[in-house]
Amino acid sequence: MVDLAAVQEFPLPDVDLAQLVAMLGSVPVAEVSGAALVNGVAAWQQVVTMVQATQAVWVRELAARTPDALRHVPDELACALVSTKRHAETTFLRAWGTAQHPALADAWATGAIETRKVEVILDEIHRSGTALPGSEVDDVVADAVHRATEMTSPQLTRHLRATLIAAEPTVAEQRRMVERARRGVFLELAPDAMARLIAYLPAADATAAFTAIDALAGHAAIDGDTRNIAQRRADACTDVFTTILDRQTTPDGTPLPTRHGQRVALQVTVAASTLAGLDDHPATLGSYGPIPAQVARELAQDATWRRILTDPTTGQACAVGTQSYRPGVDLTRTVQARDVTCTFPGCRQPATRCEIDHRIPYDHTRSTADPAGDNQTCEANLHSLCTHHHQAKTQGWWQVTHNRHTGISTWTDRHGLTYARHPIPIHTTPKALIHRPPPPPPSDRGDPPF
Repeated sequence: MVDLAAVQEFPLPDVDLAQLVAMLGSVPVAEVSGAALVNGVAAWQQVVTMVQATQAVWVRELAARTPDALRHVPDELACALVSTKRHAETTFLRAWGTAQHPALADAWATGAIETRKVEVILDEIHRSGTALPGSEVDDVVADAVHRATEMTSPQLTRHLRATLIAAEPTVAEQRRMVERARRGVFLELAPDAMARLIAYLPAADATAAFTAIDALAGHAAIDGDTRNIAQRRADACTDVFTTILDRQTTPDGTPLPTRHGQRVALQVTVAASTLAGLDDHPATLGSYGPIPAQVARELAQDATWRRILTDPTTGQACAVGTQSYRPGVDLTRTVQARDVTCTFPGCRQPATRCEIDHRIPYDHTRSTADPAGDNQTCEANLHSLCTHHHQAKTQGWWQVTHNRHTGISTWTDRHGLTYARHPIPIHTTPKALIHRPPPPPPSDRGDPPF
């Protein structure tokens, strides 16, 4: 038994995972000192790190058995872990990356370096290591592993970048060009009908955009305006893009491109009774999710509305079919409204940015005069898939079936494992939030003792 209060530093050396778990599990938590509790938390962190390193061994074995593993294994992990594809890719790349650097893998396996710092080292080496000879990369990794025991993750990041620039000054320019190619704008959801619009840009472009927004915000400051500068900047930024949507043109007057034959616009789904103020059921904002009724009413003040009928059982949109291979605008709109996102389990790509796929592949040899022809391109046989998952299905990595009565899509991978993608109701009432009846009250068992 280790006296946790007397331990000077972590991780504990020369201990395997099973021994450490058994030792910590036997500690009477309520009876130890404060110092022992703090050290116990550090010891359990060592356990967590060692478990993640052990999990990586399994991931590497799965990857070794899979052709084009980076393309297909993360999908399988995302389903098995009920996680996003991004999280699954991080798990995969972390396992693969540590295998390339034995010193890092060994330190991770013993809990000497925590997982977040493993990711920092791999990220920096991945961006810069290809410009260095193998021996120099090994030296950088060894130094980083040593430094990781005394540095936080941000400190380790700065140390690594300085080390890599010093080792090869041209790396800085190469990294700049690589990162510039990754520029993009991303929507990050937040609670309370809020979100973050994140722009990852070259420093000069980001500074130019902020300078313009700041100037617009300063121009908006007038007597009696109670908004602070941050609020005025946010409103000025919003005005730029809402004006583009309202006019359906770019700032130079070029018409905005359509998507699936439809005008680019916000999509809000709300019950007519809620819109009329008869109730306060939550509405749904496309690409975001549930929003309060009042937000939907505010958006409705200047909008064009289209009626959608919903299935009272699943809450999904309903529609009719067509005999053509390519679905028309109305059918496409209905499928997108029903699916909300890509229908692969865990994928959050909005349906409006997905491709329309036939669940059962379209048979081009079937005559359009065939009475069963209208069963191919119809709401029941169509679903939304992002490009990646559409290709994975087409190439046979996944099979999908759909239960029209429940709205559940069942995906089966190459191993025969199945995962369910449940329907996303576009109209939710308070009753729908009650998943099961409350338990019956306990029977009267008389006076104690029982």
